[in-house]
Amino acid sequence: MLSFMSINQACRRCGSDDLVYDKATGETICLGCGLVVSRDNRVNQSYVKEEEPSSSETIDTSRKMKRLMTIDKRIRVDEEDIHVLRLAVTEIKRLVQAMHLPEYIEQTAENIYRRAQKTNLILRGTIVGFSAASVYTACRMSGIPRTLREVSEYSSEDVKSIARMYRILVTELGVSVERDTPIKHIPRITSEVDASHKVETLATRILLATMDVGHHIGKSPEGLAAAALYIACRSLHEPCTQTSLSMASGVSTLTIRKRVKGIKKAVDLDSLHD
Repeated sequence: MLSFMSINQACRRCGSDDLVYDKATGETICLGCGLVVSRDNRVNQSYVKEEEPSSSETIDTSRKMKRLMTIDKRIRVDEEDIHVLRLAVTEIKRLVQAMHLPEYIEQTAENIYRRAQKTNLILRGTIVGFSAASVYTACRMSGIPRTLREVSEYSSEDVKSIARMYRILVTELGVSVERDTPIKHIPRITSEVDASHKVETLATRILLATMDVGHHIGKSPEGLAAAALYIACRSLHEPCTQTSLSMASGVSTLTIRKRVKGIKKAVDLDSLHD
């Protein structure tokens, strides 16, 4: 038998008079917002059964019990969503700090994650994975050259998983991202290998010529950028190894060698010198 009964009282939070009294716990509960309006501490769980309610009271109380269970379920779901969001925000903050990204990237990534959670996209991946994908998406939206490999280095998710969740975000949320080009990676890689401004300028010219003939199509921007910098360093007799460029760009030395050969075949490098 149900231990609830209707009472004639108003909720102080929402003003609803749709309240029930739990005889077992001594709690008066609002069915409108779920607030425990009052609690009778004299009542314990092992209460003595009182008089049988009428059949109409039982039916009415049963309906209200269903509503109360629905409210309770909704509250539990909301609490779980808040907990998940807190975990994601913490992970996003950690990634942004570890990758030395601007503060606005953190804010943008959090907004992206919230939208994904609101539309239940998070169920198609992991909290950590979608956090990393949100950071990568925020970078792409802001034109900051960061690779999936770089993001994965600071995340427990692998490149393929982050890439899959990134595609979900872009496709399902309709996120507009800037097109990634090899030239965007030149300043960062140049700085990491401590090359000169002359090298950076020549590498940019090499890439512009490479893109003019369409040689960049279907190739990773990072690999082409590293290859152009290697060619520029060799042309200007500045020390720079494929290993250091590999570490700075996140692509293998084998890929850099392939891109160097391809650029030399596709572009007249002699015409690019002053």
